[in-house]
Amino acid sequence: MLPPFRPLSSSLDLQGAFAQLSRRGFAGDRLDETLRHLTATTGQMLNIERVSLWGLTAQREHLECIDLYELSRDRHSSGLTLPAAAYPEYFRALQQGEPIVADDAMTHPSTQEFASDHLLMNGISALINSPIHADGELQGVLCIERVGPHSAWTSVQRLFAHAVASLVSVALLQHQLLSKEAELRDANSLRRALFNSARDAILISDAKTGHILDANPQAEKLFGRRLQQLLGVLQSELCSGSKDLDTRDLFKLLARTAGAESVRSEVLADNGKLIPVEISGQVVQLEKGKEVVQGVFRPLDGESTAP
Repeated sequence: MLPPFRPLSSSLDLQGAFAQLSRRGFAGDRLDETLRHLTATTGQMLNIERVSLWGLTAQREHLECIDLYELSRDRHSSGLTLPAAAYPEYFRALQQGEPIVADDAMTHPSTQEFASDHLLMNGISALINSPIHADGELQGVLCIERVGPHSAWTSVQRLFAHAVASLVSVALLQHQLLSKEAELRDANSLRRALFNSARDAILISDAKTGHILDANPQAEKLFGRRLQQLLGVLQSELCSGSKDLDTRDLFKLLARTAGAESVRSEVLADNGKLIPVEISGQVVQLEKGKEVVQGVFRPLDGESTAP
């Protein structure tokens, strides 16, 4: 059970409560824990029976309850849905992006649709619904509902509801950012695993200069050099050229054909031995216009490592 909070009555109370709510709201790393903190602490600070967060589905046809906190029971629940088809006026008002402030929820034009199957059922007399946006898009709504006799919401309560909705938006954006970073790390880990486990030798070089930027373990074996010995070396220096193609033009051709063609040549191992290989390559576009060439070297005649 959360400790009791002094009811908000002034702008000074609002500033302190918002600071406290911010600290509480972002105490956890998981989004669901963060949202549960926000609903519960808001209920305590406003001394309001019901505080809930609703998410708009991708098709924008339903609102789904992410978390409902009931103050008297100190209880969280979720799973309720509100179909847009059943409450057209409410959803129309919500899409306008402005808070819905109903001092009397039974008579307010945007909330009276809920009278029989929500307001009367739960004893709700007044509510504030603050839209939640992220990346400029409506994502859901924060719903603050008073149970019992209705009365007008104070300016402090209205401002606080708006502040909490803003905190939820920040929490959503943080979660999206962390999720993208995790996905990127996973994708990079997968690419690195595939790169390292490839059966063929692979060299990554700068498309403009030809200097080697990366090499997989098979390339280390093929050329008889450790990664640090390969980095910075001109990729063309590792090839002896071919009878029909000058080494300087080899990787330009491979880059233009984007892997559709391959070239037979020989690579020079660290001990001076020439190893026949089939080479294919393609240009990979990186961020900010930078290009690299991925060269794949497949040994011929059963050669796989430098002796």
